[in-house]
Amino acid sequence: MAGKNLALPILGIPLNVIVLLLSCLFILGSGTAFSSDSLPAPSGEVMLKIRGALSKPNVGDEVQLDRALLESLPSIQYSTHTPWAEGLQSFTGVRLSVLLDHVGSTSTSFKAIGLDDYKFTVTDIDWGKYPVMVAYRHNGESISVRKLGPLRIMFPFDEYPELLTHKNESSAVWQLLEIDLL
Repeated sequence: MAGKNLALPILGIPLNVIVLLLSCLFILGSGTAFSSDSLPAPSGEVMLKIRGALSKPNVGDEVQLDRALLESLPSIQYSTHTPWAEGLQSFTGVRLSVLLDHVGSTSTSFKAIGLDDYKFTVTDIDWGKYPVMVAYRHNGESISVRKLGPLRIMFPFDEYPELLTHKNESSAVWQLLEIDLL
């Protein structure tokens, strides 16, 4: 066998080429471009703190997010009517299922805490099915504290009318500051 190039019988690819390719993938996979490491620490003013059942903290044992970090995550946008505003309202933000994935959590419930110390435990929502978001834009603009921002939990009430319940209205916490994963 000495001097022969072993190949996989089906593909006809030499074994040494396969080993080289797998080695390259392993090395590349350990870099940041392919890594599932924690988000970097925020460089600006912290808008949201996430604590509790998570495995990818970026500051101590929690995740802290500034606007740049939030906006660097994949975003969604939808328009819906809300119980507290007239007309169709447009929201842009990070889908909760995506946010939970980025912080390393499989939690199905959490306590949302607002600027005014309003607290509500959000439960019994299928994050995979429903595109509930942490919104940072309302009608195309950053949400000011005066307009109940800078963050709020938003539900696509028009697309999923079954979400329009008193409990979910209460879950749509505005001036969101913290999420405690349960």
